[in-house]
Amino acid sequence: MIRPRPYLSWSSLNLFEKNPKQWIEVYIYDQKIPINKAMAYGKELADGLEAGELTGHESIDIAMIQIPKFELMDKAFEAKINDGKNEIILLAKPDTAKKDLSAFKEYKTGQGIWTQKKVDDFGQITFYATAIWLKTKKIPQDIELVWIETATQLDGKIEATGTIKRFVTKRTAIDCLKMCARIKRAWQGIKKLTEDELL
Repeated sequence: MIRPRPYLSWSSLNLFEKNPKQWIEVYIYDQKIPINKAMAYGKELADGLEAGELTGHESIDIAMIQIPKFELMDKAFEAKINDGKNEIILLAKPDTAKKDLSAFKEYKTGQGIWTQKKVDDFGQITFYATAIWLKTKKIPQDIELVWIETATQLDGKIEATGTIKRFVTKRTAIDCLKMCARIKRAWQGIKKLTEDELL
C-alpha cells in the first residue's frame, strides 16, 4: 500500500478532506503551503512556546507569559487504530499537555472570532482526544482551547490585542468513535489518491 507517510496527522486528515488536490501537492510533491502574516505570527508564538524562550517580540512574549501551560509543550505522541485490515498510526501533537495525557490545551491566534460552539465542533481537538483515548483508554476530561486574539495594525503588522479567551470543551466516546470512522475513511482515501497519482 502506497502512502507518502506511515502515519496520519490532523494536518494531513484535514487537508485531505478539504482539498485533495492541494493534499497531493503538499504530501506527495513536498510543496509548501504559503504562509500569510497571521500564520507567521502564530508560528512565532508556537516556536517560542516549544523552545521555552522569549522571542523578543513584545506582544508575543506577553501572550506567552499569560497563557496556561502543562508540563509537555508541543510534544508529539503516537496512537494506533485498526481498520480491520491494517494498523493506522496516528501522530498527535497538542500545543501543551500533561505528562499522562489526561489534559491538553490548544492555542489559536487570529482575528477570526472563536465561539464555544466553534470550539466544541473543532475537529483538531476531537482528533487529539481520540488519539489520547486510543493510547490511554481514557478520554481526557480537561480540554481547553486558548484564543489569543490578534489585530492588524495601521502599519500592516499583526499584533496580539491583549485579549485571551479560554474555552473549556468536552469530548465523548461517541465523538471519538465518529472520529475513528473519519480517520479510517481518510486513510483509505489517501491510499487511493496516492496510488492514482503515482501508479
